[in-house]
Amino acid sequence: MKRSRTTGHLAEPQPPRAAPAAEPEQSAAIEAAVTALLSLVAAVETLPAGPATKAYRAAIRRKGEEAVAAGGCEGLEAVLRRICDAAPDRADRRKRILAEAWTGLIDVRP
Repeated sequence: MKRSRTTGHLAEPQPPRAAPAAEPEQSAAIEAAVTALLSLVAAVETLPAGPATKAYRAAIRRKGEEAVAAGGCEGLEAVLRRICDAAPDRADRRKRILAEAWTGLIDVRP
């Protein structure tokens, strides 16, 4: 025996699923970059120049590249602002450290 075709249209239609917005993913990547960079920049601020500082600067560069991939230049500038705002008394030094590490990623003005 065949099924009746009348039952399919009686069920309520399912609402269309919206594609997940990229915004939460971007903000999560930016938050991760800020968290990591706070530690890295603090380490560079306290260490004398040497191999460890060079390694930290390379890590800072990688985090900058990740921020650019997640949010473009705006994302990188947001990270820069948050790092500098975290310690207003050291903002100029932090901005210099990030500008040196991020040379070529965006136009950072000292």
